[in-house]
This record gives sequence, C-alpha cells and structure tokens, in this order.
Amino acid sequence: MDNLGDTIRKKREAKNLTIDELSAATKISVAVLKDIEEGKLDRYKGDEAYVKMYLKKISRVLDFEQVELEELTSQYLALTRELEIEDLKDKEMKEQHNKDAVTRSKKLQFEKPHLARHDSVYEDKQHVKIIQGGIILALVLAIIAVVWFGIYFTSKQSNDPTFESTTNTQAEGDINTENSDSETTNSTNEDEETTTTNAEVTIVRNDVLDYSFLLSEESDTFTFTIEYYSACWASMSVNDESYDSFVSKIYHDESEYEDETVAETVTLEFNVDEFESLNLRNGNNGTQKYYINGQEIELTDEDTNDPNPCNFILTLESETSNESTE
Repeated sequence: MDNLGDTIRKKREAKNLTIDELSAATKISVAVLKDIEEGKLDRYKGDEAYVKMYLKKISRVLDFEQVELEELTSQYLALTRELEIEDLKDKEMKEQHNKDAVTRSKKLQFEKPHLARHDSVYEDKQHVKIIQGGIILALVLAIIAVVWFGIYFTSKQSNDPTFESTTNTQAEGDINTENSDSETTNSTNEDEETTTTNAEVTIVRNDVLDYSFLLSEESDTFTFTIEYYSACWASMSVNDESYDSFVSKIYHDESEYEDETVAETVTLEFNVDEFESLNLRNGNNGTQKYYINGQEIELTDEDTNDPNPCNFILTLESETSNESTE
C-alpha cells in the first residue's frame, strides 16, 4: 500500500493538477502541501488538528471517497504514533547511554605515580638556607630604612614655617549634585522591567510572546492590529472563548501575496469593559507584527527566534489590579 504522501501525489497527478493549482484550490500553502506529499509530517507535531483539516480539504478537491479519507486519516494517526514511539525510544537510549557513561566513569581508577627520589634534590643544603636568610634580612633592613626616612622627612617639613599643606578638606560654594542624581536614576531604571509607554498605552513584557497592557482611564475601546508578512494559518480566542470576528484561515496566502514586504493587515476593535485577554494561535512565528492603538509591541529576539507554531498572549491590566500589585 502506498503511504499517505504518495497516495495524495498520485491522485493529484491523475487529475492533472500541479501543486500550485492544488494550493490555490485548498488555500493551503505550497510548502505545507510539499511536506505532506514528501511525508515530512514530523514538522507538525502538536498541530495534528490542522493536518487533519488539511487532509479533508485535499480530499474534497481530489474527489477522495469517504473510505479513502478515513484511510488517509488512519495512516496519519498511525504515523504520528510511530513518531511518538521513536521519540520515546531515542529518549530512553540517551538516558541509558548517560547512565552507562556515569557507571564507566565510576569504575575508572588512577594509580598514584611512582616518583623516583633523587638525593641531590631532596637532601638538606645548609648553604642555600643561609643565603635565603641573608636575602630576607636585607629586605627587612631596607624596609625599615625607607619607613624611617619617610617619617624623618615628613616631620622636618611640618616644622618648616614655609611649608603649606596641599590638602583641602572644606569645599567652598554650592555643590552640583545633578549629575550624580541623574546617574543614580539611570542605573535604577536599567534594573527595572522594560516597558513601552505613550500617552494612552503602557505595554509590559511578561514572558516569551506574553504581554500585558494598560490603557488610560478615558479609554472605552482600543484597537489590536496584526500584520502578516508570510503565509500563516491563524485562529483566535478572546476571554478563553473562540472569537468569531477573527476569521480562522491562512493569512498572507502565497497565491495572493507574492511580495513578503507587503503585509496583510487585520485590525480588531474591542470594548474595554468586555475584554480581559486574547490568545492568538499562529501556524508559524517570526514574521508578524502587533499594534495596540497604533503603537507597535516591541518584540524581543527571544520572541521571534523560534519559527514553529506559537501562541501570542495579550492581557489587559486594570488600574485597580495595578494599584493592588504596587
């Protein structure tokens, strides 16, 4: 029996469809379709629900029978279980290898080196001790002479009526403390958590792709804007419930956007009294930008380095909760 990827590829070729045409018909990116046909499904661990949805779309376009669709799904689930089993085996092998390495290291024994004693090295040499004692005595006498000369010279200068002390322990006039105060303030600010603030919005980073924000008391609504610069499947939940105003689909589809410098923009408006938090699930990470009331959320390198599927979390903080925290 052909595997899942071969079955889909042969069915597509039988209908004389290119992979680009199948992508346009299913709204699935060419990269994902190639991964499915080439059997590279290990890249989608944790997103099995998306893959099953892709298989349904492909089956509808390629006119798969219900039985064939069920067989494809079964093959995918079986492959997923095999990948999980292989991961467990690899983990067990690594743990066993580490245990064996520890056991071998405990069994290693090092013999004490046998050093040959040579009389000319270890024998007591009296003349060397005499020379060392003489050098130490000369150093002590030199130190005593330097100290005595310093005391004598200082007392002589202090008795000289023409001698004036160059030490001034009193500062005259006003002392400018502005620089020291500003330096202290700057060093304190560097230790505090970095925030992005304007007249309306204060944004704080809590963790990787986890941000909270505070609005001014006059704000009744706010806008949340997402810019997609590459093909990305996305869905959203607000207050832990599915949010229908955000369409779950592939944004910046390659069939519509060929230039990755041009963004597909989604802007949503929320009532402050009805909003607590949102969770934006993206099929890949690293090319999106986010804005609150037009102010960009400044993502860190840690937020954008991982290209895998991700959850972007945004929480609205109230003035009451902020004061209680303080």
